[in-house]
Amino acid sequence: MAEFHGLAAQVSLVLAIGLGAWAVLLALTKRPLTPMLVGGLVWLVLLLVVTGLLGATSALAQTPPSDPLHIVYGLLAASVFPGAWAIARSQGQPRRTVIVLAVASVVELILVFRLFQTGG
Repeated sequence: MAEFHGLAAQVSLVLAIGLGAWAVLLALTKRPLTPMLVGGLVWLVLLLVVTGLLGATSALAQTPPSDPLHIVYGLLAASVFPGAWAIARSQGQPRRTVIVLAVASVVELILVFRLFQTGG
C-alpha cells in the first residue's frame, strides 16, 4: 500500500508542477482561465484525495508518518484549490480568478514539496 501512496504522490508532484506553471503563465500573460486548466486542477485535487486515502490506509496498516505535520500538509494540500476556487469565483472577475488560482498553484506546489520532506 505504501508503494501506491508513494507513486500517487510522485504523479501529483509532476501534475502540480505542470499545472502551477500553466496557471502562472496565464496570469502573467493576462489570458483568461481555460477549461482545460480547471479540469487539470480538479484532477489534481482528486489525485491528492486518493493519495491521502492510500496514505491513511498505509498508516493504519503499517506505520504512521514519522512527522505528524505530514497529515496536516496533506489536508491543506487537498483543500487549497477548492478554497481558492470559492474565493475567486465569489468576486466575479475573470482576471482575479486567474491570479487567485496562480497563487494557489504556487502554494500547492510548496505544500506538495513539504509533503515529500515530511513523509519519511
